[in-house]
Amino acid sequence: MTGGKIRLDFVVVGAQKAGTTTLHNMLAKHSDIALPAFKETHFFSHHDRAVGGPQWYADQFRNGEIANIVGEIDPEYMFAPQAAAVIQAMTTAAKFVFILRHPLDRAYSQFQMSQRRGYETCNFGAALAKEGERIAGDQPDFARDHWSYTARSLYSGQIQRFRAAFPDADFLFLRSDALSRSGYEQVCAFVGTQPICQSSATEIRSNRASVPRSRMVSNMLYAPEGKSHLRSFVTRAIPKDIKTRLFLWLDRQNQKTAQFDHEAAYADVPKAVLASFADDLPRTEILSGLDLTDWRKDIQRRLHE
Repeated sequence: MTGGKIRLDFVVVGAQKAGTTTLHNMLAKHSDIALPAFKETHFFSHHDRAVGGPQWYADQFRNGEIANIVGEIDPEYMFAPQAAAVIQAMTTAAKFVFILRHPLDRAYSQFQMSQRRGYETCNFGAALAKEGERIAGDQPDFARDHWSYTARSLYSGQIQRFRAAFPDADFLFLRSDALSRSGYEQVCAFVGTQPICQSSATEIRSNRASVPRSRMVSNMLYAPEGKSHLRSFVTRAIPKDIKTRLFLWLDRQNQKTAQFDHEAAYADVPKAVLASFADDLPRTEILSGLDLTDWRKDIQRRLHE
């Protein structure tokens, strides 16, 4: 704690499915940097995590008291409406990293994840068409977590929330396709350290597109039709942080890499969704300083096909 606030030197706030897991795996190897023991504590975005209080959060950092740099990587913070204000009120964070991905590709990757977990049974076009109705329905929290395909890909409003909450902070914006080139080095320089001397660091790629090896195991972990009895039992039997690591490990073991026909999936994307991306990208370009010309041209091409 520093002056009554939680010490955080930097936060990578998202976007979801834009390479944050890859970056976490890179930075977790760095001796100068303390990250939580498991990625995505959701401490500043989800009430059920926040109830543990500042001490619970501090306990997630194995070497947080002695590390030169303390940070977290959690893409829920970019999307959660309250997260920027909560981080401002509770922490010393003054450096923020945004990683942006082509909005349609990001939305499809999230769709694949929800489909793999059994939360999504529609095809991609239908899921996008139903998103507004779902989010406004009787389970908006679930919908925002798992069916927010278009909403999470509209970046400008999310960026503006953080700029408003942190007018004097430093911001680094990266395209997800830069992580395999200079992105890792840029992040290290931004947070105040040197890249580790490991040639393989920029070759790590995590969270590849996958399908479940066993749908039964996936249903036990995520219980798309109701509350998981396995999760309920494990929650009572072991501490929450150990439970989270266990379920993440089981989920990884149950995945196998798969190939998907993106162009076929994109054929039924509603024009209204493409129009919203076309409207948002110029504002995102101004706010981030990134050159998104190729994304804008691709969306415009699809919009007018």
